[in-house]
Amino acid sequence: MQEIQTNAVMTDRDWATDILILEKHLAVSYSVAANEASNQPLFQFIQSISEETARQQHTLYSLMQQQNWYKPEQETPNKIQTAAQQARTDQSQLPLS
Repeated sequence: MQEIQTNAVMTDRDWATDILILEKHLAVSYSVAANEASNQPLFQFIQSISEETARQQHTLYSLMQQQNWYKPEQETPNKIQTAAQQARTDQSQLPLS
């Protein structure tokens, strides 16, 4: 097996991006777990963890924006209208139940 050697060092931006991706995946996983909780106390516990994860994700997102590391594309009314029309088209192609 060939060994790959690199001297690459992760920057603060790399770390922040990696953690933000992880936080996004955790948010989805906690949502599924909460929906499948077998009782109310478990649901509430998972929900509280989910809310804290959302707060942390937002804080990191804000920090990354301040550093110009995360620049979401601004949506225009035309882009929104095009996406809405595509969603309607996609929906019309779904089989009826």
